Amino acid sequence: MTPMMQQYQEAKDRHPGMLLLFRMGDFYELFDTDAETAARVLGLTLTSRDKTVSMAGFPHHSLESYLRKLLQAGHRVAICDQVEDPALAKGLVRREVTRVVTPGTLPEDELLDPRLPNYLAALHFPSPRTAARGPQNTVGLAWVDLSTGQFQAADVLPTQLKDELGRLAPAECLLAESALDRFDWGEAGFVRTPRPDWNFDPSSSRTVLHEHFGVSTAAGFGFDDDQPCLVAAGALLIYLRETLKAGLAHIGRPRAFRQDQYLFLDDVTRRSLELTRTLHDGSREGSLLSALDRTVTAMGARVLQ
Repeated sequence: MTPMMQQYQEAKDRHPGMLLLFRMGDFYELFDTDAETAARVLGLTLTSRDKTVSMAGFPHHSLESYLRKLLQAGHRVAICDQVEDPALAKGLVRREVTRVVTPGTLPEDELLDPRLPNYLAALHFPSPRTAARGPQNTVGLAWVDLSTGQFQAADVLPTQLKDELGRLAPAECLLAESALDRFDWGEAGFVRTPRPDWNFDPSSSRTVLHEHFGVSTAAGFGFDDDQPCLVAAGALLIYLRETLKAGLAHIGRPRAFRQDQYLFLDDVTRRSLELTRTLHDGSREGSLLSALDRTVTAMGARVLQ
C-alpha cells in the first residue's frame, strides 16, 4: 500500500459506513466499493489504479451538486481535504476529514428543500427491565431540525411509532446497534444509522443533555427525568457533536411534544388523503398542502407544513 493509500485507508477506517471523498489536487476521488457506488449513483466513469483499485472522481468545484445527489440517495459522506499547501508540504500532503455530512445533518441551505423541515430523529427502546417501570412501555423519540434549531421529544406507544415516524418523515433516524431488530421498518423512506449502544445508555445520554443546556434536571423543559425520550435526545446531541465538528449553540432547548393536543391521523389515513404527498408519485405538487400554500418565505412554508 502506497503512503497516500495508507492515508486514505486510515481516514476511511475512522468513518465506517460512509463514502469518503478524498481530495487529490483539483479532484475528489473515491476508491474501491465507494468508487463503484459513486459511479452508479452519480454516473461517473469507473477507472482503476494500478489495475487493482477501482477509482472514480469529479472536479472539486462540483462538490455541492454531487454531494446533493449522494445525500438524496441516502448515503452518509465524509469529506477529506488537503489541509496544507502542496507546494510547502514536505513529502505527503497532510489530509484530514473536515466535514461529515449525512441526510439528517445538512446545515447548507443549498442542499435543503427550503419549504420542508429536515429532521434528524433518534429512537430509544428501553430494556425490558427499565421499560417495566415506565407508564406504558413507551419508546423514546426525539427529533431536531438543524436549519431552525427546533428540538422536540415525546414518549410514544409502540403501536403508534410507525405513524409518528410517518408524520415526521425524518431524513435520518439514529438507534442503538442492538435495537435494529426491535421494530418492523417495512419500506422506511429514511436512512437508519446504527450507533454504539453506549450512546443510548440512560446515564450517559442524560448527562450530555444536562451539560449541553446547563441544567441539572429536565423538569424545566416539561419532562420527567426518567422519560425514555430524554435518552433519545441525549443520543442526538452525541451524534451531532461527532458529526458537525462545530458548536451547537443555535439548537433550542427540547420541547415536550404533547400528542393529546393534536388530532391524531395514522400514516395510512394521511397518505390516502394526500395531505402533503400524492399517491401517484409522492410529489408535493397536487397534494392538499400545495393547494393551500400561499406562503412567500421558506420559514412560512415550514410552519404551514
